[in-house]
Amino acid sequence: MDILEQEIAKIEASIDEYNEADTLVMYDSMEAIAKEGYKSEAVEPLLQLFERHPTAYFGDPGAIVHFIEQFGGEYENYLAASVKRTPADTTVWMLNRCINAGAHTEEFIGILKEIAGRADVDASIKERAQEYLDFQTNR
Repeated sequence: MDILEQEIAKIEASIDEYNEADTLVMYDSMEAIAKEGYKSEAVEPLLQLFERHPTAYFGDPGAIVHFIEQFGGEYENYLAASVKRTPADTTVWMLNRCINAGAHTEEFIGILKEIAGRADVDASIKERAQEYLDFQTNR
């Protein structure tokens, strides 16, 4: 198991009974991943962590999102694919952040619409997607 996998496993193991990942573990793990020299190749495995725990709390935005967002222009395609596979609270929120920044606006609003209408998505995630849609259309 390489450093990336080890650190993601640590983050995953830190998710508590309240469905929250430990903030200190996340920051330490992201620091270790960056120190090891990982760059955009770490984005997809980190998004897959969110997919495995779609309703878990990973921060607002938190160390993982900060790490991913430093690869603007690269991570957005991975984000779109991830959220289409398995929408998660964090990835839906990231889509909204991209829309706010003017990145992939039409595409990401379309993805939010899809999520809000999907029967196979957790109700809280669908509600969040609809809230973001409402916000974006009333800006």
